Amino acid sequence: MDAKITGEGDDIIGLSVIDNNGVEHLLEIDKSGEITGYQQEGYPDSGLRTDEDEIYIEQAQYYARYYVQRERGYPTFYPYLTPEWLAHTLGAVFALDFDAFAECFGEYAHQYHSSLRPNIDPIVELPETDGPIGGIIYRADVFLRLDFQDYLDNPEAMDPLDHVEGITDDYDLVTALREMVTEHLDNGTNPIKEVSAVDVLYQTKDSRGTIEEKTVGERSHTQDRPADAQLQMTPPQTTLEQDLSTEIIQGLVLHHLTCQVRDAYLRLGIDPPEPFRILGQGLYEQTIRYQHTDLYDPYHLTDAEIEGYRQPGFDTGGIESGSLMGSSQAKTLSGLIKRALFGG
Repeated sequence: MDAKITGEGDDIIGLSVIDNNGVEHLLEIDKSGEITGYQQEGYPDSGLRTDEDEIYIEQAQYYARYYVQRERGYPTFYPYLTPEWLAHTLGAVFALDFDAFAECFGEYAHQYHSSLRPNIDPIVELPETDGPIGGIIYRADVFLRLDFQDYLDNPEAMDPLDHVEGITDDYDLVTALREMVTEHLDNGTNPIKEVSAVDVLYQTKDSRGTIEEKTVGERSHTQDRPADAQLQMTPPQTTLEQDLSTEIIQGLVLHHLTCQVRDAYLRLGIDPPEPFRILGQGLYEQTIRYQHTDLYDPYHLTDAEIEGYRQPGFDTGGIESGSLMGSSQAKTLSGLIKRALFGG
């Protein structure tokens, strides 16, 4: 992807974006991120486009908003889809000790456990339906104590890539991001300001075979700003005899957010930096694209063979202390996490 600003008025920024297919997109964007003008000649009119055409157009429009945000500091792109800012959430979650994590994410962990343990009542119940329910996603909005505006004002000073260059170990990655986040906070400050209530996104299919997305529950919170991240984890396709420990739940959330950073880059048409080239389920809408288009590799599958990408290797036993476990115990925990996330 390549972009340049072609003009700028009081409220409108003009851009030219060359997508990964070599097609030029001309856009006008206001300072809130709304696209007020758009044209391109490389793809058919709407209704005649392939899924891949639509993805190239979406990438160009997202990249234009991201580029203006990065170059001019305007809030033209969502915090929870800005890959560099998502990395701050990853570091903030790892900065929590187990008690603080349980306090912040307790409701979300309870909802997740309810899918693993039939004897646990969920916080949000799925409704009775005539047909099967699929595509279930547990969602919660995460708000940081860090200020996104500080990042907009000086993105280079808060660029996580300066802290993680060359890292390919999951524990080293989140350790570096934790240090980055805590540099901007007073000692002992909880880096998570609030986690919303949980809602559940799910899919149903009507008698004509049309798939509909529905939501039950509300992601209620007290903040008056966009979320810094949104958890979008899929309930596991298995049951367990015992609850997952807080340690493992924290590891699952960290893995999920690392995959979200990867997805946020890919959504922009950008290859993610090496530290974030990990396999697994991240952003829900991006996962749908991996499943149904040939433009993307199946990054959501932990057992996919994609050159340069690694399987989850999170050492949950070292989350708090950094100590390493014996190989047999690590394999057992790794298997437990993979079963919890992906079934099997």
